Amino acid sequence: MSPWLYFAIALVAGGIPSRWLWDGRMLFVNGVQLRTRLLMTNPGDNRRRRRWWKSKALWLDPVRGAVAGWCLSDGEWKLLETLEPAAGKVVYFAFLLVPLAMVLWQTVGREKEKECITPVLFLVGMIGGFYHLVGGSYGWVLALSTLGVGALTLMAMQSVEVMLFGMAATLLGIGWFLVGLGVEWLHLPAICLVPFARSMILREKLVLAFRG
Repeated sequence: MSPWLYFAIALVAGGIPSRWLWDGRMLFVNGVQLRTRLLMTNPGDNRRRRRWWKSKALWLDPVRGAVAGWCLSDGEWKLLETLEPAAGKVVYFAFLLVPLAMVLWQTVGREKEKECITPVLFLVGMIGGFYHLVGGSYGWVLALSTLGVGALTLMAMQSVEVMLFGMAATLLGIGWFLVGLGVEWLHLPAICLVPFARSMILREKLVLAFRG
């Protein structure tokens, strides 16, 4: 299959804005607000709170992130096979910027409220898909480990910022063994820190999209 077809699929999967998957019941919460809602004991709220799993974003974000990452990775390697080594090295490093750009694109949608969406599920899927060629299934080891640590950190610390740094630290540690030292080793945590960098530059509040 042509590498350009891979890139087209990746562009469609990673180019769909998160806001297209939101419905009228979406809430945009920080870590404290999310934990409070998840631990609610009021029976009147429990009936509505259990519907969080009906969110399209919950199921589609990791899938489309994985598809985008997978197609980018496979398309890139097919393209590199047709290039000279010098040109291939330039293309290889340039492609490392594409996942960062896609994650950045997923943070948009709440500019009027001065909020930055944190697309956790999308970026986790992106990590698993983009690095699926690393040792076979190791890309998914990276992704699932990052998601697990992120969820635990968020519940314990009630901070989206701390969650992102916890995920980045996890990737630094596991990536050292699975990917090795190098540009890719730094690229992994960079994917997680894109929302934080944007929130700092634009002075926005980091929030998570959650179906109430």
